[in-house]
Amino acid sequence: MTPQQVIDACQAVWVPNQSNCSGFVKAVASTLGVTTFDAGDNADAIVNKLPAAAGWSALTDLATVEANAAAGWFIVAGLQSSGFNPPRNNGHVVVVVQGDDANHPGFPMAYWGTLGAVGRENASIRYAFIPGVDLGTVQYFGIQLA
Repeated sequence: MTPQQVIDACQAVWVPNQSNCSGFVKAVASTLGVTTFDAGDNADAIVNKLPAAAGWSALTDLATVEANAAAGWFIVAGLQSSGFNPPRNNGHVVVVVQGDDANHPGFPMAYWGTLGAVGRENASIRYAFIPGVDLGTVQYFGIQLA
């Protein structure tokens, strides 16, 4: 899998899923042939499922996240609802893609939907999670695709 194939998958399913982060992640996964998620999985369920999911690896630092995205891995970043400060009614998940935030080096680019609003395409992960509040507790998981 190439990084562009992951980006193409994100772009292909973003419009119909721009208002649903978990729906977006599941649609990208389906497009890429990843069968980890169930139809009813919301963001909390996705973040809960990934640590034990076959083939997925926890990625513990942003340098590794960016390197693996550049290598064409499918990477999901997320935070359960209870992990937000203050806690929210829903968790949040995004797909990390190749690229670095030019204004804030060291932060990856991502795509996501947002419940009740419109998510973002190829934007800094700093817009999906609040720096200094939630961004530091986001979990990252990746799977290398053939």
